[in-house]
Amino acid sequence: MIDEIIAILIASALLFYAYYYHNAYRREKKLRLILFRKNLSNAEEIERIIREKEKQYQDIYDTANSIIIRWSPDFRIHSVNPYAEEFFQMGKDIAEGKDLVLDLFRIPFEKSNEIKSQLWNIFHRPEQNIRQEFDVYIGNDDKRTVTWSNRILKNEFGYPYEVLSIGIDITNRKIAEENLMKSYERILDLYNNAPCGYHSLDKDNVLVSINDTELDWLGYTREEIVGNLKINDLLTESSYDKFQQIVNSFPHETLTGVELEFVRKDKSTFFVSLNSIPTFDKNGNFVISKSTVFDITDRKIAEDKLNDYSQKIELQNKRLQKAVEAAIKANQSKSVFFSKITHELRTPLHAVIGFSQILEKDPNLPDHLKGYVHSLYENGVHLLGMINDILDLSKIEAGKMTEMREKFSLVQLWDTLFSMFSYRFAEKQIQFELVHPEVIENHFYEADLQKIKQILVNLLGNALKFTNQGFVQIEFQIQPGLDPSVDRVHFIVKDSGIGIPKDQLHSIFEAFQQTEQGSSYKEGTGLGLSISHQLVDFLGGMIQVDSDLNQGSIFRFELPLTKVNEISTDLKEKSKLGPTNSKDVWHLTKAEDTEKEFVQTFLNMESSKFKIEILQLIKIQNFGQLLNLLTNIPLDHKGKSILVEKVKNKRYKFLIDLLQSNNV
Repeated sequence: MIDEIIAILIASALLFYAYYYHNAYRREKKLRLILFRKNLSNAEEIERIIREKEKQYQDIYDTANSIIIRWSPDFRIHSVNPYAEEFFQMGKDIAEGKDLVLDLFRIPFEKSNEIKSQLWNIFHRPEQNIRQEFDVYIGNDDKRTVTWSNRILKNEFGYPYEVLSIGIDITNRKIAEENLMKSYERILDLYNNAPCGYHSLDKDNVLVSINDTELDWLGYTREEIVGNLKINDLLTESSYDKFQQIVNSFPHETLTGVELEFVRKDKSTFFVSLNSIPTFDKNGNFVISKSTVFDITDRKIAEDKLNDYSQKIELQNKRLQKAVEAAIKANQSKSVFFSKITHELRTPLHAVIGFSQILEKDPNLPDHLKGYVHSLYENGVHLLGMINDILDLSKIEAGKMTEMREKFSLVQLWDTLFSMFSYRFAEKQIQFELVHPEVIENHFYEADLQKIKQILVNLLGNALKFTNQGFVQIEFQIQPGLDPSVDRVHFIVKDSGIGIPKDQLHSIFEAFQQTEQGSSYKEGTGLGLSISHQLVDFLGGMIQVDSDLNQGSIFRFELPLTKVNEISTDLKEKSKLGPTNSKDVWHLTKAEDTEKEFVQTFLNMESSKFKIEILQLIKIQNFGQLLNLLTNIPLDHKGKSILVEKVKNKRYKFLIDLLQSNNV
């Protein structure tokens, strides 16, 4: 019974264990199935992630803006990305399997071992990313500088089987760096070799930099100064006190033109002008000051000399001032003297001229004296003209000249000048004309007509005196002034006379001055042009001359003239333009010239005895005896008749011209 119970218990236990392990196996099998399914799902996910990553890497590889090359340790190319294909101008299918250095980089064979040696060294270095920089070639001539980042790929056994190289073209950057370095070298050269000194001070006034120029001035080496000396070590005591006072008064301010005395290493000194600019950090704290220094020793020496000269000049100026004052007083005395003496001379001279006119008209005056009386009259008038010139000059210098304004027209002015000079020019067979006469019509002004006329008379008188053939022209040019009521009128007198040498033009407007040609050619005081110049100045204008020897002269002056708006009928009547060329009156003088030719022919026909006697009787003005002589000459000639008529009518000018033409 016990055995059966034990057997039953054992059988129950076995059954229990069998059931338990059966269920455990089923659970484990189920769990294994679940785990298998889960692992399978994870594997698929991992594979999907790997594919996505590979796709991302491939996209990066294909679209990267960098050169990517995969190559084996024997320098054979496995693959290149599209950017590398474009950069090296070589397709992927051609590049793969080629030699990296010779075929892709196109390194010359003689240099290829050097590059391969550099690349081989990366296999012996522990770093993951190894950087290198060397040149490659695109084609045969285009050399490019590329920086490479190399990564070694190893298999499961730790052996390298491939290298991934990523390159970036830095050619432009290298060129920029080289240019920057050259610029830096130029700037450094400019800094060190500038004609002025440069130095910088820190907050403790210690010199932290200095250029070669200032070092040469001071006689120190850079090592002796930079970081070791302060600015006070380079200054005299008085200059350092001055420097400190300025810095304390204007802390960290820009300094300009501070004059200091520097001390060299050998204890000699020199003067400088210092400019300083402070710099600050972003918080406004002082960092450093930068200074330029100019050696002004020579200038200081020059200033000392200049001060000495200035004192001497000041003393000389005082002496000159006294001399000028004395000269002014003497000039005033001279002007007063000329003014008084000319007034005193004019009174008796007017009497001489007046009495000579009376004597000339006296019927009881002997014939042989009438020529002398006429000569006395003409010389008196000439002397009066010179006295009037001196009086005018005295008035101008004494400041007593006044302006007498009157209304006139340019036509009226021209007609006056033409009536004064046309016959005199016609006598010399010189053409006197107005250029562009239409310009002066209907132009009326208010000004000092007498002074304008006097200027033009002086200029035309000179032109007549120094012109023997050709022409004398006068021209008026009118320009509007800044003030609408004023015109700028230009007066131009041009002649074809003997001209003036260039080297003598500067003196022709000075009083009592004549050119060599003028002084030897005709008589004169040399006052006409000086008076004209001063009259032009008095009227607010300016005068100038342009001339060449034997090429004629051109005198120009311009005056501001006030325009007249309301014009009287009388003034309009006086402003009708008449003749504009002296040729219009030549016929009056040509007749007399023809008469002279007939008389000269008559004289030349007779024997020299009669000719000399006739001219001698004309010279002593014994016209009675001359008429008897002419009557007794048995010759019927037109020249004889003309001469008899001139003698009977006392044509003194004709007879005097006849004497002059025969050099008597």
